[in-house]
Amino acid sequence: MNAAANYYPSLPNVNADDSEIRRYAMLLDNLGIGLVVYSIDALPCMSNNVADRLLGEKPHHWMDHHGKAVPRDELPQKISLKTEQPVFDTTLTVDDGTGGTIWLSVNALPVFSETGKIRRVLLTLNDITDLRQLQREVSRLTTHDSLTGAFNKDVISHLLENEIRRAQRYGTPFSIALLDIDHFSEICEKHGRFNGDLVLASVGKILREGVREIDMIGRLDVDEFLVILPNVRQSEAVVGVERLRSQIETHPFTDHLAITISGGIAGYAGETSAALLERCQSLLLNAKETGRNRFCLDPEIS
Repeated sequence: MNAAANYYPSLPNVNADDSEIRRYAMLLDNLGIGLVVYSIDALPCMSNNVADRLLGEKPHHWMDHHGKAVPRDELPQKISLKTEQPVFDTTLTVDDGTGGTIWLSVNALPVFSETGKIRRVLLTLNDITDLRQLQREVSRLTTHDSLTGAFNKDVISHLLENEIRRAQRYGTPFSIALLDIDHFSEICEKHGRFNGDLVLASVGKILREGVREIDMIGRLDVDEFLVILPNVRQSEAVVGVERLRSQIETHPFTDHLAITISGGIAGYAGETSAALLERCQSLLLNAKETGRNRFCLDPEIS
């Protein structure tokens, strides 16, 4: 029991009677930790207020961290009953009753009778939902640009390399669009960087919500974005990209700013990622030189 004492204070004695367990349940209530007590037939016979709040009145279904149902015999309380050993730091989830998920760090602690036979298992439940949300957010920040919600430069570059390898292996087509915001530096100078950031955030949101689920959006530079369009030829990519351009042109931006984008669309033609991006960059520059608020295509690629 010494190892378990490192997890929770005032852990009841291995031979604790039910009155001592009830006192322990009240202590855990004060600490915000749930407790469910199981009999030797693995049925719950006691719980504290926190456990009741976490699990609710209806029968609960334990899921693992992948959302997969955990077989009854693999639950910590069953393992502890079978092995007569404590089980520490098992991550399980349950439905919160509203369609959401509660994440729990679960420990199973055996309690023995004076004759040395196991008579109870204490299942402690520590709500780690907020911690998991924070961990997901931190993980997202390592792959996504925090301002626009698009993939960051490193990730989108890696995804482009993957798409090239897939195209080379299976012969599948794909296209990319390279775009930036027209006159963005002038917008920031005239209206302030704060408003410039609002524009970037809005453009990022329009791009992310305006593409297919399999498409990928990344931020390459201050106001430059890369769109990867799998299984789409250049001629087909124009329709979706033009829709994005129109949505941005008509979007009500902050301070009634008139925002447009320009870009280039290029279908993959067997070159390296650097050569493909260079070709698309040339088309982007051509779009700017010929009036902006438009996309240019490579006339030699269909």
